[in-house]
Amino acid sequence: MDDAGGTAGVAAGVVSGGTADGAAGGEFAAAQELAAALLPRIPEMAAETVARLTAAIPAYRLLPDSVLGGDLVANTEAVLKLFFTTVAEGRAPTEAELAAPVAWGAERARDGVPLEAVLRVYPLGARRAWELAAAGPDPVADPYALVTGLLAFLGEVMPKVAEAYLREQADLDWEQREHGRNLAGVLLAGRPARRAAERYGRTLAERYEVLVLRLPEAPGGATNRILRALRSELDGNPEVLATFKGEGGVLLVPLAPPGPLGALAPPGPDGATRRLLGRLDTAAELRCTAAAAVAEDHGSIPQAQAEASEVLSLAEDLGRPPGLYRLADLAVEYQLVQPGPARDALARVLTPLDDQPHLIATLREFIAAGYRRAEAAEALTVHRNTLTYRLGRIRLLTGHDATDPTGARHLAAALTAYGAARRTGP
Repeated sequence: MDDAGGTAGVAAGVVSGGTADGAAGGEFAAAQELAAALLPRIPEMAAETVARLTAAIPAYRLLPDSVLGGDLVANTEAVLKLFFTTVAEGRAPTEAELAAPVAWGAERARDGVPLEAVLRVYPLGARRAWELAAAGPDPVADPYALVTGLLAFLGEVMPKVAEAYLREQADLDWEQREHGRNLAGVLLAGRPARRAAERYGRTLAERYEVLVLRLPEAPGGATNRILRALRSELDGNPEVLATFKGEGGVLLVPLAPPGPLGALAPPGPDGATRRLLGRLDTAAELRCTAAAAVAEDHGSIPQAQAEASEVLSLAEDLGRPPGLYRLADLAVEYQLVQPGPARDALARVLTPLDDQPHLIATLREFIAAGYRRAEAAEALTVHRNTLTYRLGRIRLLTGHDATDPTGARHLAAALTAYGAARRTGP
């Protein structure tokens, strides 16, 4: 059975109480007469439906008057006319007839109207049709005959409108994501981005905090799920410019401008970055590791990215737990890893351990455990006696005792310099 036949058959069956006999045909004919009688009242019904819509749904009140008083009313009239015409003719709407209402649903996505608000216009219009059929100065006969047609029509139109809306919304999300990625790439490369932002209809902030993000390790294909979750969260924050590559990404988070009368901006970020990272952690269901640096203008964004990248690598080399780090959090360690004679001299302290990586790992875990033997041994999954033996070997080969406060500080600094030298080279 095709759609038209199915809708007409259901209409006849419902109106007659479930039997598609001659009486049902008569009742359905009444529905056709009812629909034809209401066709002249379509402009009145459309105007009232739009008025109810704007009163009940705040999203519609944000639309321009040209849309509310023009397109929206005209679209509602056309949908009502299509409904009454198909009921009067005893058939379902064709794909060609549904093309316009479906396209209008997609337009509301571009207008930023939520899907729930887009779909509510249909039951509101149906309700008004029922009210006009059942009441008024000259009520029409047998308004119940209209119910079947209403339900059949809504069942045809609403799923298709929702599908078109969601498809358009997905395209818009992708487009906005690409715009943000392109703008982020331009700014991170140190090139002017204002003209590109104007083309995309975007407004750039004067100050950004550059957030370099490392996605948490996850088994199997969970990394792709995490990346999708992060992108979905960022789609709700279009002012944040983001670009992802591999298992990491760079985000440009807008910051408030400096205070009035030339007053300096408060030191550090305004909390937007930390709040955003918290939402990303929630979306990923795992904690991310990230580092951030403030760029006071667009020209300093590449430098801020370099600083944040260095801080992130340093936090990972030091075995710091997931979280957000800034230069102030690792200032001493950051200074130690800067290329120069002092870093090289410190790195050479651990050169005797080059061919014994298990001793490097032991030293790293011992420092990470706060120099507590039991915790370090547990982290290394070795006996405490084995740990004690390894610490003795480190003392013998380097000349510094990790269990002595002075030696511990020296070895901790040497380990930081050693890791940086291996990572970046001389």
